[in-house]
Amino acid sequence: MEPGRKPLSLLDLCIRSAVDNLRTLNSVDMVPDELLKRILPHCTLEQLIHIESCTHADLTDVTDVLWKRFFQREFGEDNMNLAIKRMKENGVRYKWKKLFEARTEKQKQVEARMSAGLKNKYQAANAAKQSKQIKVCTKIPPNSKRSFWGGSGSSSLSNSSYKSPILKKARMEVDSRAKMQAAIQRNTFARSSQPARLTFPSEQTSRTTTIHRPNSTITITKPTGPNRPIQKQNTRPKF
Repeated sequence: MEPGRKPLSLLDLCIRSAVDNLRTLNSVDMVPDELLKRILPHCTLEQLIHIESCTHADLTDVTDVLWKRFFQREFGEDNMNLAIKRMKENGVRYKWKKLFEARTEKQKQVEARMSAGLKNKYQAANAAKQSKQIKVCTKIPPNSKRSFWGGSGSSSLSNSSYKSPILKKARMEVDSRAKMQAAIQRNTFARSSQPARLTFPSEQTSRTTTIHRPNSTITITKPTGPNRPIQKQNTRPKF
């Protein structure tokens, strides 16, 4: 001990020991307020909450000023002055511990809403990004177009898609018209693909008659078919 310095009293030694071991303090029901006012100001927020939760007595007279200090430290001097102003306007007085707890709960709700909003925006942006990506299909989807001329392509108008009799009848009419149109097209194509045949008049049979005269010979050729003109040929006279 330094010369000229008074030794600490037993009370001061106890207070120092209590301050050094605040993390192990629990209930302070039997401790006078005068001592608590010297011990509790050294507590952190978590230590003060723990000591008050373990103590059955009301420590507002000692801790109210401490809670006001924590309120100012956590939420700023402006919010502290605003709380004081509202209490004066309404003519009420609340414990700073209650004001601290209410403000903390309100701040948690605001943070939760902000977090949910950011999460929704992130999910929407991620969904939009996923929709623009190229997707690899492992299966080839069925052809949704039906051939107008009754081709072999698969039709989207499957029997299982139509449960109503009216829709079934309409589908049957469409199929019938398609088959009829296909048959007309096949017949037209078949006729146009056949080679053209040239017809010639059949050879007409004829009968030839020769008449001999003293100075000439006459040959008469007469077709056997009806309505044919008689051809008369004169040969040169023989000398």
